[in-house]
Amino acid sequence: MPWSERSHSRTALVSLVVAALAFLVVGCGDDDEPAASTTTSSIGTSTSTSSTTTTPESESTTTTADETPATTAPRTTPEQEVIDRYVGYWNARLEANSGTPDPADPGLPAFATGAQLKAVIEETQSNLDEGLAIRAADDPHDFQQVTVVEIEGDRAVVQECVVSDEVIFRRDTGEVINDVVATHNVRGELLRVDGVWKVSSARLLQRFEGVAACALDS
Repeated sequence: MPWSERSHSRTALVSLVVAALAFLVVGCGDDDEPAASTTTSSIGTSTSTSSTTTTPESESTTTTADETPATTAPRTTPEQEVIDRYVGYWNARLEANSGTPDPADPGLPAFATGAQLKAVIEETQSNLDEGLAIRAADDPHDFQQVTVVEIEGDRAVVQECVVSDEVIFRRDTGEVINDVVATHNVRGELLRVDGVWKVSSARLLQRFEGVAACALDS
């Protein structure tokens, strides 16, 4: 895809899998499925939100032989595991496209599968061929909110609100090609492959210029 046809790299990537998808929702975060209840926790520099349909196990205290209390860490919930893997996919995609893009980066198949893996490899190969790379903004907004909508067997669905402010630049000159800031409302699907959650699709539902909609409501 010629670079002039891309509005933003992350936008192009989530749109690539569903190029014919119309913007179906009226408000950012609305979907045909009922919204999940949420709690907020920090993942790296992103804010992620997980469903509380499964109650996390509380910390437990045991006593050793010398009567010194020992505390065991709470077990990761299924929802948090899905969120971690979804956020990990986008981190792996940024890593693969930083410096000299590497379409063979092992992080891509580690976090993606199926059509989404094909899409991110093609994006990375295109950046490599065109002399481009991606880096974080100098003053990133660091807003990414992920809500688990559904976990059923080996399939999970998440809703993401993210402020996308990555910078796309030419590797040889440092010239900035795209530094547009936009708010995305994305529906992601993950499949559990050999016991590991991987992103199988990311569908762009809405895109707003700047920091807007769901990013302001949170």
